[in-house]
Amino acid sequence: MTRIDQMKYNTSYLLGAIFAIPVAIITGIISMNIFQFEMWLDSLIMIGSYVMTFLPVQQKSAHTYLKEIGLSRNDYKYVRKQLKIAEPKIKHLLVQYKKVRSLNELKNVNEINKLARVIFKNVQKSPSKFFNVDSFFFSHLDNTVNLLDEYLYLSRMPHKTKEDQQLLNHARLTLDELKRTLQADLRALNNENYETMKVEINLADNYTTKQNFNEKQAQIEHKEEAPLQFKNAVHYEEERK
Repeated sequence: MTRIDQMKYNTSYLLGAIFAIPVAIITGIISMNIFQFEMWLDSLIMIGSYVMTFLPVQQKSAHTYLKEIGLSRNDYKYVRKQLKIAEPKIKHLLVQYKKVRSLNELKNVNEINKLARVIFKNVQKSPSKFFNVDSFFFSHLDNTVNLLDEYLYLSRMPHKTKEDQQLLNHARLTLDELKRTLQADLRALNNENYETMKVEINLADNYTTKQNFNEKQAQIEHKEEAPLQFKNAVHYEEERK
């Protein structure tokens, strides 16, 4: 999750404490001065009042945020865990820039980095999108990071045999396939956005078509009225004579 998302969720704990602390203090004062229980019982009452106030407020606030992003509490925690696991792998991709020895390698590393980071950042901003690209987090990212790491390392080694070179060529082709897989993940990630855009385009096209039709109708009516006005004007002149 981004820091902003974490802050929004963690605000529920802060909000719960803001309400619970005054209630616990007031309850403790009443218990000590009016009921005059023993100290341990007063402390227990204060703790109980804090918990009974904190939990409903915190859960209500957290539920509001989770409803806003379209996830259950368990799903949110699960996505946050997967993002934490993926974050070091995304950072490791940046290290690969130091290993490149050709323009083609630089191009591949740059494209893979860009795709992986865009997917990761989008899921951070919209956690519910995680389930559109869960295969990216479970397999595609791992495969890409591991293969790219090995390929860049071995490609720098001297005295490669013909078999070694063939294996490196095969690895290069596999990286191209993985890159296309990441592109497919990115399309899957934004599929809902594209569908929404299609709807908006259709609505805009329908509105534009209707407007154009109304304008043409108005022009036709104006042309039909013009001769009639001319005839009335001629008739009026004849009557004056």
